[in-house]
Amino acid sequence: MSNATALRIVRRFLKPSQVAEIRERTVSQVRGFEFLVFINGSLIESQVFCGDRLGMYAHELQACCAQFQETGWMEDSTSVPRSHG
Repeated sequence: MSNATALRIVRRFLKPSQVAEIRERTVSQVRGFEFLVFINGSLIESQVFCGDRLGMYAHELQACCAQFQETGWMEDSTSVPRSHG
């Protein structure tokens, strides 16, 4: 996506021999945020939040985190600075 800033890790989850990361970036072209979900370095989901959807960002981020936790992933909060939500 053009006019996007660098990816920043927002949350990290661990399972034996696996790492999942939720990363975000600001997308200036649409004045919004994009969050991307990676497992072991492979992109598995991407959502853009702009306009009317911008207010849903924090809720969707928390829902994604809850899904990881419900499926046995442990959050690694020691290595990731928190923002949004």
